[in-house]
Amino acid sequence: MPKSFPRALIAIQAAVLAGLGWWVFAPALHGTWLWDDSLEISQNAVLRDPQGWRLAWIRPTGLDYLPLKTDLQWVEWHLWGDRVAGYHAANIALHLLGAFLLWQLLSRLGLRWAWLGALIFAVHPLAVESVAWIAEFKNVASFPLVMVSALAFLRWIDADSPRAGPPAPATGCLIVSGAAFAAAMLIKTSAAPVPVLLLVLGWWRQGRVSARAGAAAAALSVVSIVLGLITLHCQWTLGMRAARGVPEVTTDWIQAGSSLMLELRDALYPRLLSPVYAPVGSAPLAAAAAVLLAGGTALFLARRRTWGGAALLTSAWFVGCLLPVLGLVPMAYLRVAPRADHLAYLSLAAGAGGAAAVLGALGSRAGQVGQAALGAITVTGLLALALSSRNYSGVFVSPDALWRFAAAREPGAWVAHANLGRVELDAGRWAEAAKQLSSAAALQPRSAEVRTDWGNALRRLGRSEEAEAQYRAAIRIEPDFAGARYDYGQALLVDGQPAAAAEALRAAVKLDPQYAAAHNNLGLALMRLGDSARAIDEYRAALRWEPGLAEAHLNLGNAYFRQGDAGRAAAEYQSALSLRPHYQAAHLNLSRALMALGRMDEARAEIEAADR
Repeated sequence: MPKSFPRALIAIQAAVLAGLGWWVFAPALHGTWLWDDSLEISQNAVLRDPQGWRLAWIRPTGLDYLPLKTDLQWVEWHLWGDRVAGYHAANIALHLLGAFLLWQLLSRLGLRWAWLGALIFAVHPLAVESVAWIAEFKNVASFPLVMVSALAFLRWIDADSPRAGPPAPATGCLIVSGAAFAAAMLIKTSAAPVPVLLLVLGWWRQGRVSARAGAAAAALSVVSIVLGLITLHCQWTLGMRAARGVPEVTTDWIQAGSSLMLELRDALYPRLLSPVYAPVGSAPLAAAAAVLLAGGTALFLARRRTWGGAALLTSAWFVGCLLPVLGLVPMAYLRVAPRADHLAYLSLAAGAGGAAAVLGALGSRAGQVGQAALGAITVTGLLALALSSRNYSGVFVSPDALWRFAAAREPGAWVAHANLGRVELDAGRWAEAAKQLSSAAALQPRSAEVRTDWGNALRRLGRSEEAEAQYRAAIRIEPDFAGARYDYGQALLVDGQPAAAAEALRAAVKLDPQYAAAHNNLGLALMRLGDSARAIDEYRAALRWEPGLAEAHLNLGNAYFRQGDAGRAAAEYQSALSLRPHYQAAHLNLSRALMALGRMDEARAEIEAADR
């Protein structure tokens, strides 16, 4: 065999890993913004701010304090802007980088089939949500840093090993490990269990927990605890308020145990994945989880000098990364769903490595025929995983595709019905929207947003009394939800009740003074009540908070025109048209203002533009 063969083999393996991984997630490149992508990217004013990278370190700029994540997204925004494909490509590239680093880590741990573990991780369907969903950038960005931290820690451990000769602390490796871990935590706090897992890694490598390793893990744990507490504070103060009207999160051992078993099932048999999940509080499942944890730990410790050590490392990594996100620690996301695939991303690396270790052990003990059969089974399984992941990636291309899939896969998940209802509402399919939102309200009657959206659908179906009942229910559930007040006021305005509308809209702007649309509609209500001066003040307030609101420019122009100031009216109509060139009402009203100013040729041009 030529000496160049091993290097050529590694190059082929790398090409397969990169090529197959890219192919699996390629459908997501054609996707658009989904759910919380707007909060993270498309409507995030911090990313547009030239000083946004600096502001991220001063205060939370979203629902969490993750300044390095925000800085990376700030760079992305200045690279891609609104070009969604750039964000998807970056997610795929970071995921593949993490897979290559996992390959290196598994190789350093002595795994014969390390490449196979990395490939399983790269194409596993459980990774799709983290890679194909732009908002989960923090997963794919933090994972490579976790791998760097583990690799550097392992080098430091090996340098301190008796097998390496005289002790050599290799302080630089420890510094790199700590810095990479801290950076991962500043991108996503789910890396918090890593110090404990590094300690287990050191124990497995050396057969003991040295004082050096214990001290290093303790130092990293301080970083983990401090940043973890900051994240919990943000979750409880900012995140909980974002999940409107849903009951407070309570820790639930039965749900946590059930979720752990379901995550294990999905890692082994990823055919039932969904963007969101319904609660599954099964006492037998939770009991099975407890028995599995206790029994497995005892067995692995008993066999720790042979295969048990590797099994303990794998299970500690898998379970340890899941424990903080199973519901034992209150998190805002748990108000939406009891578990999520993106929360299992770190654990998937352990599952992939464990699968490769098992297959490698079986292969080393099998005969020639057995190895051929095992190879065929492995290739078939990998292709099945890749095809399943590619198909699942195609779900993350639009809100319509995503939420239709989720509602069909998890009919008990209220968020799936709520979001599909909003999709139907935006598409003008009022009856379908009402049906989905009714299902969401039945599953989660304490969501003010669901009630409000349901009211909007009912109003458009002409069922005004039922719609009003839902608006009132939303306000009763969450009195400080400005959105419910706004939609209720808008409905009253359409129904010809300007006084009641003005009352509701005043409440909305009192709750949220920067609510530009509410200021604009309050101006409309005041105009209908004959109070043009205060209406003008509201239109100006709307434009102060949202200068690009074309409707406010139109309405302000109308107010000036009624006061006999055709010049100022024309200027506002022109501002509206600069924002929305095909705004028919603005063209028509501008023509009237120009006629009043005696500019007849220009007025005729505007009438023609309106006709076009």
